[in-house]
Amino acid sequence: MSRPPHLVAAEYVLGSMIVERMPWYAADWLADGHDGPALRELAGLDGTDTRLIGELFPAALGETGVRVPSAAEAADTWLATLAQRLVDGAIDERTVSERVSAFVCEHGDLDEIRHRPFAELNMLADEWDQDGGRGNREVASVVRLLCRDHLSRVPAPQGGDLTSLAHGSAAQRTVGLRRLLNAWDVIGVHDPRTNVDEYDCLIAPLLSRLSAGAGAEDLSAYLSAEIRGHFGMTVGDVETRAFARRLLAWWGTG
Repeated sequence: MSRPPHLVAAEYVLGSMIVERMPWYAADWLADGHDGPALRELAGLDGTDTRLIGELFPAALGETGVRVPSAAEAADTWLATLAQRLVDGAIDERTVSERVSAFVCEHGDLDEIRHRPFAELNMLADEWDQDGGRGNREVASVVRLLCRDHLSRVPAPQGGDLTSLAHGSAAQRTVGLRRLLNAWDVIGVHDPRTNVDEYDCLIAPLLSRLSAGAGAEDLSAYLSAEIRGHFGMTVGDVETRAFARRLLAWWGTG
């Protein structure tokens, strides 16, 4: 089954689309019965001219009857697919909050996600297993309520899933992981103007482990050892495990 145009449009806006794949999608949409000059030209490309692909894509998308969404609309679509998976029983409430937290880190430059329910779900990711807080049962109830409320306003799209953030191009994965590491800023040195690559030494090893299917414990152990050995600091297991779960949520397997 072809990738639905409205999902591809959301991925395009969120920066999670591999541009080189767009001609394949265009060819599928032609086979589905859509037609138009931009769509035909896009389908005929081999994927190497990314500039031309980007120029043709909005018009080709319009020839399928779908417009390029705003960043807010794309983010809402992403959250709706995640919320629907919770309602369907495919994931649990902790996973929802952790994936939203990873999404907020990944797309922190979007003002559109600094509002309900993104902000609330992002904060809830840090409330699990906390003594003296609301307790996991209450946190889960709030997550589910926020998701149902979102779905009442933004129905989940049919035909696909947008909730894996990491499986774009290698460059997109690197940028996304760098943003997560800088947001964590485990040794407190990140500066968006003068120090943005302090944690780049962790990127390739973490991507390798994620690709190999590493779990939270493996990732946490690697982070603890590397922070201690490379940065000369000690970080508690609770903190590294929490970040490991956030990495898995970003990768789409948590």
